[in-house]
Amino acid sequence: MCTWYFLISVIFLLGKVNSAVLDLSHGYQNQASCWFPSQLFEIFGIMKSTDINNWYISESFMTSEHCGTHLDAPFHFNHDGWKLGEIPLERLIIEGVHLNVSQEVNENADFLLTADHLKQWEQVNGPLPNRCVILVNFGWAHKFSNRKLYYNNGTEVSSLIRFPGLSKDAAQWIVDSGKVYGLGVDGPSVDPGNSKSYDVHRILSKANIYNLENVALNGTILPSKGFKLIIQPIKIMEGTGAPCRILAFTKNTFE
Repeated sequence: MCTWYFLISVIFLLGKVNSAVLDLSHGYQNQASCWFPSQLFEIFGIMKSTDINNWYISESFMTSEHCGTHLDAPFHFNHDGWKLGEIPLERLIIEGVHLNVSQEVNENADFLLTADHLKQWEQVNGPLPNRCVILVNFGWAHKFSNRKLYYNNGTEVSSLIRFPGLSKDAAQWIVDSGKVYGLGVDGPSVDPGNSKSYDVHRILSKANIYNLENVALNGTILPSKGFKLIIQPIKIMEGTGAPCRILAFTKNTFE
């Protein structure tokens, strides 16, 4: 389908929205969590007037590409993968799939989502839709504001990183399906916290599948399928990733 025709169709649909859109993004503010503690989001260089009747204010900000809710471009772990500016736009306006394993995880920081979980989802919900993004809900997003809980499962040892992620066989199943353009998780990484080799990143990036990390799935009610996603990363042309906003439109949002 022509990209412009696709976009016009989406805009037409959005004009018929009749209920709330779900924002699946954590907000950015000073000290917002990034992968490296030394690279926290920061607002600086504030310039403003002192006269509220002649008001003016301008700010600068500094951030890692991989901070807060963000997109990992395939180039992040694949030298030949797409850089952020090369990801086709039609892969960012897409069908969504929600795989909620939060009850099974039950705060277990060592939980691994396997290919069997994906197969079980299909047994219950039918085949994955073509051209989709899978959002995995580990029940982890509510910890986001507390770095110790989010990255280290509450331990005092900052180097002991522990949080749920996907297994290698799950990543390979996603690639082999041929239907998935992106994978999102409500934790810091698609790989489990104790990973040293980042196999899931590498397997997915070889297929030019992008990742969404730190997705704000806490407090949102998404169906298992039948909803649309609009994924809006900052357009850093040569980027390995970028902060992004993710909007979900449930099926009954449109008339």
